[in-house]
Amino acid sequence: MNTYAEINLEAIKHNIVQVKNLIPDTTKFMAVVKANAYGHGAVPVSRCAISAGADYLAVANLKEALELREAGILSPVLILTESPTSVMDEVLQHNLTQTVYSYSEAKALSDEALQRKKIGKLHLKIDTGMGRVGVGLSEAVALYTKIASLPNLEIEGVFTHFAKAEEPDDSFTKTQFDKFTGILSGIPPLKLKHAANSAATLLHPSTHLDMVRVGLMMYGLNPSFSGNRIDLKPALSFKTRVVYSKRVASGIPLSYGGAYVTRQESQIVTLPVGYADGYSRRLSNKGYVLINGRRYLISGRVSMDMVLVDVGQDKVSVGDEAVLIGEQLGQVISADEIAKLDDTISYEVVCGIGKRVTRIYR
Repeated sequence: MNTYAEINLEAIKHNIVQVKNLIPDTTKFMAVVKANAYGHGAVPVSRCAISAGADYLAVANLKEALELREAGILSPVLILTESPTSVMDEVLQHNLTQTVYSYSEAKALSDEALQRKKIGKLHLKIDTGMGRVGVGLSEAVALYTKIASLPNLEIEGVFTHFAKAEEPDDSFTKTQFDKFTGILSGIPPLKLKHAANSAATLLHPSTHLDMVRVGLMMYGLNPSFSGNRIDLKPALSFKTRVVYSKRVASGIPLSYGGAYVTRQESQIVTLPVGYADGYSRRLSNKGYVLINGRRYLISGRVSMDMVLVDVGQDKVSVGDEAVLIGEQLGQVISADEIAKLDDTISYEVVCGIGKRVTRIYR
């Protein structure tokens, strides 16, 4: 195994404690473990989060929820979007909480719950400005009232999602929150009202309500563009090893298109990682790697399975560790640095690390 992602579960526990210190004791903590826990591994991270005090887990769809149940995880799990009405039997069978923003979804859950003589739990999602999914403001109270009349359902919670919470002085977040609380005033009190994602948890404490939904910060990534406001430890390192080395003369083009040309006689090393593993092709001639505590430029185009690195006259051997994201001998390459080079966000960097990359936990 040459290429792997190393996940520090103690860092995740540390981050959860740091976040919980920001919120009132009465506010619950929802650990967002969708997208394979942002590339960190849904099952190990979920177990870790629960042991650190997470009250709820959140996933994107039924498939992700079933992965947790099949692993024996029994904690409350919220599916953040509506599921096909044809799978409500599985939602109920596995004691999952379903997000609802249409009457047909609620009716299907109610019908199945009635047939099974069970109670279906749901959270009503309201669109206050993100514009993706959720019942509109003008229809929210009416939909709640209609759903509340259905048998064998518990409307456990209601939530919304912020579009610009990472901006600390953003008036749009306040507007969204005011719209949300306006809807809350028109419906009976529910157990769980939630709106704050990682950024809002950090920057907008008035939005904490009954529960916060924390993803990015749990993994040690800071959602704030205004510098460190919380002591977070990145949980993921992305590593590989040198598998080949050769001497190359000056003026030799390397990799596809000859996009990199050696300026002197150099040692060129090959790393077995590429865009199929989630190391973006856009990092060609821009990304860096740490080898023996020194920073080297990715030399030439990133290919599907390999990259080349010009280490000049330095001594680098086959088998030496190469760090793509993480720390080595005091030097650091962060997911945020990679994101800036790749013109993206840290979410995409960690989520994009491919399934063929083995995860190692410590």
